[in-house]
Amino acid sequence: MSTPWYATWFNTTFYHDLYQHRDEHEARNFIVELCKKLRVQEGESAMDMACGRGRHAKVLSEQGLDTLGVDLSPESISYASQFSHDALRFEVGNMLEELPFGPFDWVMNLFTSFGYFEDDSLHQLALNHMAACLKPGGKLVLDFMNSAKIAANLVPENTVHTEKATYSINRKIEDGIIVKSIKVSHACTIEFFEERVRAFNVEELRSMLENAGLTEVEVKGGYDLCNYDELESDRMIFIAHKPTA
Repeated sequence: MSTPWYATWFNTTFYHDLYQHRDEHEARNFIVELCKKLRVQEGESAMDMACGRGRHAKVLSEQGLDTLGVDLSPESISYASQFSHDALRFEVGNMLEELPFGPFDWVMNLFTSFGYFEDDSLHQLALNHMAACLKPGGKLVLDFMNSAKIAANLVPENTVHTEKATYSINRKIEDGIIVKSIKVSHACTIEFFEERVRAFNVEELRSMLENAGLTEVEVKGGYDLCNYDELESDRMIFIAHKPTA
């Protein structure tokens, strides 16, 4: 069985080089805004699912949350662990498997760290596992790209130059999946990578969250929790509650 694209691409230096503009300042601004709007309380607990190198988890802990960052990549968790302290720790975990963590007041899956699987039954399984980590009365926050806006404004191709490499990027929508093909040219060498993210719409994600046993599913259009607009909003931010009984 071949290694999934996300297990390979996210572990490369090229991934971090290409997306270096997603910096700590950006992460801090939107996490602070999100926590303020969500009325996060100091002393509550949170799991950052698919935390990568921990940039969001760090800021969550600074907002007073006892935070656990979880990611599939041992390399990313090893890197993130340098930031650990009493209210912040990191563990390797796979959203496709039962997670031995929690329960938490909040489970957060941020910056489109979802939608990577070929089969929607696996997406449902992942949401089931995240929901299972919540306390009764807890909330799951799923931050996903606004697929409708991206599809309407798809840039077929562009090139990015950095000190490390040149990235030739092609985009298309194929069977409900946004496919980004990336050719990396560096040091007289060419490598190829791909990103494949399911172009979910609001109703598909709402239905899966409800199937995971969550209720009162809201959708917002940005980190300021503005109203969602299909063609104008940059994000689809779902806030779903775990029933108390």
